[in-house]
Amino acid sequence: MELEAQCVRCLEQKEQVRAAQIEDKKLQKKYLTEIKEIIDKKLYHSPPEYLDAFSQIFMEKYGEVPSYGELKTKYNKFLLQEKEEIIRLIKESKDTFKAAIQAAQAGNYIDFIAMNGISEEKLKKLLLNFKDKDFDMQIYESFKKDLNRAKNVVYFTDNCGEIVLDKILIQIIQKKYPQINVDVIVRGSEVGNDVTMEDAMEVRLDEVAQVIGNGTTIAGTCLHRLPKRVSQIVDNADVIIAKGQGNYETLNGCGKNIYYLFLCKCNYFIEKFNTEYLAPVFCKERK
Repeated sequence: MELEAQCVRCLEQKEQVRAAQIEDKKLQKKYLTEIKEIIDKKLYHSPPEYLDAFSQIFMEKYGEVPSYGELKTKYNKFLLQEKEEIIRLIKESKDTFKAAIQAAQAGNYIDFIAMNGISEEKLKKLLLNFKDKDFDMQIYESFKKDLNRAKNVVYFTDNCGEIVLDKILIQIIQKKYPQINVDVIVRGSEVGNDVTMEDAMEVRLDEVAQVIGNGTTIAGTCLHRLPKRVSQIVDNADVIIAKGQGNYETLNGCGKNIYYLFLCKCNYFIEKFNTEYLAPVFCKERK
């Protein structure tokens, strides 16, 4: 996805907040100047790549990037506690597969990169009312047809907590389409509250699929930066499921058979999909 004007403004606002952590005013200004030069040169293709570059510069020259370790564990535990209730709601649905997709979408709310904070009250509301949201049945029918003839599926994860719902969805896919092999791709190292290998093990995601790190600290998936082994797995996939705005931003336009699942958390996506804040999106890369 190209860097739109709205994305530039958002990036600059985020970096102003980060720069405020630098006590020396001259260094603050120097950091923001470096950021602007990188944006002006258009060195990257998507917002997550820019954020990763900014984080690397900040850590090398100005200070530490905050860790979300405790928050990641907190939301993994919270969703594990809510897991049985969510499974009950899914099983009570007329279409359990559709409900599992909607539940996985609702979990995309737990995003400390795109959002300034998470309301537990709002999270609980989303988790209990996920079946009430709009759902694109045309994309759903296409998704089922593609899965019916697929052998290999790649699942790109996004946030901690959310992965408990991803695990439920993967299990339902495997039950409905037993011929499918699922590979799950997580971040290569810590970035925000995105899922790493350690986080995936915390919810035992490895019980249902092979879990592999993507080798980067980018809050998305840049195909040209994947390790050879991961790249081969992705290239061999008949269907790719990509969670979160970051994966959409880095993968959109690549032409692979990708189905995107996320909630709209910024004005750019609200306008792009003609929807409202925190509305779920289920869309396809290739028609």
